[in-house]
Amino acid sequence: MTVRNYKALLALLPAILALALPAFAGHPKNWVQRHPTLTAIGAGVATHHALKVSARNRKLHGQKLNWAQRHPTLSAIGVGAATHHVIKKSTPP
Repeated sequence: MTVRNYKALLALLPAILALALPAFAGHPKNWVQRHPTLTAIGAGVATHHALKVSARNRKLHGQKLNWAQRHPTLSAIGVGAATHHVIKKSTPP
């Protein structure tokens, strides 16, 4: 290919860069992908609260508690760790 008009080529350079550079920039990350630790903490706190409420209601009705309801803190830590891991592994660089 022979370029005869270099000024026309230079005039097209911004358009070429505008089309080519977003492909190298990657996908923009959402809030959860930018803050995986805070998201994991929120998931753990919400899980802990839900298990405590569920355990209280089951005790009031005389039902047996399952393992997660008997150990809400350990369950919440596990949920937080799993959430953090999944977010980090599924987020493109």
